[in-house]
Amino acid sequence: MCGIVGVFCKKDFLAEDYKDKLNESLHKLAHRGPDGSGVYFDKNIGLGHVRLSIIDLSNAGAQPMVSTGETHVITFNGEVYNFRELRKDLAVENISYKSNTDTEIILEYFKLFGVSSFEKLNGMFAFSVLDKVNCKAYLVRDRFGIKPLYYRTDNDKIVFSSEIKGVLTISESEGLNESALSEWSYYGNPLRGETLHKNIKQLLPGHYIEVDTDTLEFTERRYWSPELLHRSKPEGQTEIIKKTRKLVEDAVCRQLVSDVPVGVFLSGGVDSSTITAFSALNYDKPISTFSVGFDFEHGVGELPKAALVAKEFKTNHHELRVSGYDIADIVQKMVYHHDSPFSDAANIPLYLLAEEVKGSVKVVLQGDGGDEIFGGYGRYATLSNRFLWKSFAPCVAKLHKTFGGSNSNFYSRQRYLNALANPNEAELMALLLTVEDKFHSPLNVFSQSLRQRIADVDPFSSYKDCNSRFSDEDMVQRMLFTDTQLILPNIFLEKVDRSTMAASIEVRVPLLDNLLTEYVMQLPSRLKVKHGEKKWLLKKAMENILPDSILYAKKAGFGVPYQLWLKGPLRELFHDKLSQLKARNCDVLNWLYIERLMNESLTGHRDHSFMLWKVLNLMIWLSNNE
Repeated sequence: MCGIVGVFCKKDFLAEDYKDKLNESLHKLAHRGPDGSGVYFDKNIGLGHVRLSIIDLSNAGAQPMVSTGETHVITFNGEVYNFRELRKDLAVENISYKSNTDTEIILEYFKLFGVSSFEKLNGMFAFSVLDKVNCKAYLVRDRFGIKPLYYRTDNDKIVFSSEIKGVLTISESEGLNESALSEWSYYGNPLRGETLHKNIKQLLPGHYIEVDTDTLEFTERRYWSPELLHRSKPEGQTEIIKKTRKLVEDAVCRQLVSDVPVGVFLSGGVDSSTITAFSALNYDKPISTFSVGFDFEHGVGELPKAALVAKEFKTNHHELRVSGYDIADIVQKMVYHHDSPFSDAANIPLYLLAEEVKGSVKVVLQGDGGDEIFGGYGRYATLSNRFLWKSFAPCVAKLHKTFGGSNSNFYSRQRYLNALANPNEAELMALLLTVEDKFHSPLNVFSQSLRQRIADVDPFSSYKDCNSRFSDEDMVQRMLFTDTQLILPNIFLEKVDRSTMAASIEVRVPLLDNLLTEYVMQLPSRLKVKHGEKKWLLKKAMENILPDSILYAKKAGFGVPYQLWLKGPLRELFHDKLSQLKARNCDVLNWLYIERLMNESLTGHRDHSFMLWKVLNLMIWLSNNE
């Protein structure tokens, strides 16, 4: 795993003028690649790279890497697991390879096949490749957005990087992207290609940008999306289960390839237990597994379930117990690493776990993607039974509002009923995801002037776009596909990348393997959520491999108690940041409304903790960027 940065200047400008800033960017990205760094300049093009050595640890794997004939150059972040198969396609070319890396194969493959090569890459990646022959440069991101890639354009240059801080080092901030706050207020992060930094975009998953290196004119194109899935002929249920099992095992085997030690983050859930099982059966020595308990779990963690799986598969198991840390310091550190007020609090335990395993392993397999591919969330089961409640949900919502009471549980139930009663299917899907409610708009945390400026921004536009794209699918399948396009790349995979790369750990996600996802995603949704049973297909595929006590245990997830933190160890930080921004006359937030939310949460009248958690992260970010 690595970090990349680069600048494309107009024809008459020299990229070496940015040499110092490029090196400064690499310094800021050093946590992504502490094992080495390099730069490449060719007239108006500058490319940089920091390296975390995983495949071919020698200097032959250093980047940026130049092709045979010196016609193409690449700076690459990620892993491509089928590089050996791709190398066979290049056999007739008699290439004299300088390394045993996947990077060199990708470079030579692109040199031969051009943009058609992107869809052949099975892995996680974000890279830039320079074609000096045709005066073109490309920015490319993997199918699901496992690896990040940000860019910014202006009149005389294009700057890109693995992290926003790399872009901002070369091209100064233009301030807050206010329109993105609408989505952020509902979901905790902007969706699709938006960021909270004005004029900094994120390349969409499954897309590439082609740049004319003379004029800097560029075009963004899609090379893969769920709409392109081939629908196979119907198979028998037994055959589907058998094939799914094999594809999962093959995916895990592909991602065990490494020249450094590999481990598994084992939570005890179905996804991580599946990966542990196949890793243990296919690794050339006992696989190391890591489970974690935190002092904020209050005895309800999943260490016992993880220990059961570890014992079953005879792994080299490690139970880590993390306590006594300064949570206020960690929260601020994660805002720095995300370059934004990122609001999925699970980034904190993931970062702490990555810090704990650093030094034991460099590569870790994890179960992200399993919920979105196999149907692991409660909302999928809810939508699978929509015919039962669709007609009377509006009536129940009204009755509950009138007679349901006024405690915190009432508001939670009312929000859910309001979502189910929404006649707009795209908004319904969005509101089943978020804990926010249209009737108590999260936009109220912003100042009146800001609300007026963003009044025309639709916070549900991304969901409406996906609902239209996938309109031929049933609603469960539509929700599954939508989640792979929105919350998976913009929340969960971003969380994984920043939290673990902050500790220089590479995390791989086998359940997002190309061959596996291409097969499972095109299957009917009734095989993923069957009679309300979530992950039915994966569970059937893993029967007689995993214990039933793991397969059919209640889904727990990892609860981070930010409610308690806001009342305790983070209360002082919250008020300090609020006071600082008020003193600076920051006009972003509605201070009186926020204080009311805090008071209602402290008295137990209503739980506003997730909104307050988002506001805390936003205040930290604003105080760092004003």
